[in-house]
Amino acid sequence: MTDLELLVGADAFWRRARQDIGLARRRVYVQAMTFEGDAAGRPVASAVGASAAADRRVLIDSYSRHVINDRFVHAPASLLDPELRAEARSTRAMYGEMAAAGAGVRLTNPVGMFFSRFAARNHKKLIVADDVAYLGGVNFSDHNFAWHDFMIRLEGAEAARLLAEDFEATFAGAPRAWRADLGDLELVSLDGRGNARGFGPILDLIDAARGGITVLSPYLTFPFTDALARAAGRGTPVRLITPLANNKPMVRDALLATAERAGFEVRLTPGMSHLKAMLIDDKHLIVGSSNFDFVSVAAQEELMAVITTPGLIEDFRRRIVGPALEGALPAGAHRVLPLAGWASSLALEVAVKVARGARLAPRTAIDWRG
Repeated sequence: MTDLELLVGADAFWRRARQDIGLARRRVYVQAMTFEGDAAGRPVASAVGASAAADRRVLIDSYSRHVINDRFVHAPASLLDPELRAEARSTRAMYGEMAAAGAGVRLTNPVGMFFSRFAARNHKKLIVADDVAYLGGVNFSDHNFAWHDFMIRLEGAEAARLLAEDFEATFAGAPRAWRADLGDLELVSLDGRGNARGFGPILDLIDAARGGITVLSPYLTFPFTDALARAAGRGTPVRLITPLANNKPMVRDALLATAERAGFEVRLTPGMSHLKAMLIDDKHLIVGSSNFDFVSVAAQEELMAVITTPGLIEDFRRRIVGPALEGALPAGAHRVLPLAGWASSLALEVAVKVARGARLAPRTAIDWRG
């Protein structure tokens, strides 16, 4: 039996997770794509360092070596920004401090020469503390904590065991794809190589939907938009909730142009939202690290849960969907000019080719060495 709890907002999530880390005695595993040495990341590092668990390990994607505060640290403007450089130094120091405190610290998926493997990220967000686990979309950085997001807390020995084994396989440099049915909860891990097959059951749920589909994602793209367009074409209501203040405006413009052609209902949240979820027929709630975009299919390692627990689904509708709709603007609040939509779509096509090229990049983890 797995007990599920929806934690809305990074602060609510971290208050709960910090307690579980403090109580853990056997294992504390922490994994994120972004883990920065700032006001959000350092308390997490301190909790890992202070934990009394016998086995403490941290996985950080190599993305965090090259992107700090949502900025590419090697860009000329970044090199001339003393605050950004200081945060980069603080981040490197924080990794060393966790290692010095006895935690195993490894970086996943080096980017390769000339960043040729940059698309092949480990995109998972995971905490395991004894028999409690967390998954969802929250990374450990100030800008991520400022975005609207949520995590799912899972309490149960079997779910925690499966997620711990997933962490351990990645830590050993041997990630694997798997799925496990735990009744009202299905856990899905994707290895970045066979993701098209792994996403198949989710696309099948979209194709079977009749009552309605609500999608929350800042970066939704094909092949999911294609499946959603098919659903809309057969009369299934499709509603998309996505941020107006998107940190990737080119992706937003391409998405809005696609949604207009496909006939989706679109609502724009005024602030940046990092929410990623899909509710199908009010029966299947899909949450986790995936943004439901092409890079999730082409190259990234992802961790998701398919939830059919009625109480959790109702809680999600009441605390996530309802407030998002109340404060949202109609799609017409942002006009996508034809040239902008065309340019955005072209840029995504180029990005697809890059992501597909990186699909077979080595999936490994290397020790932090400063």
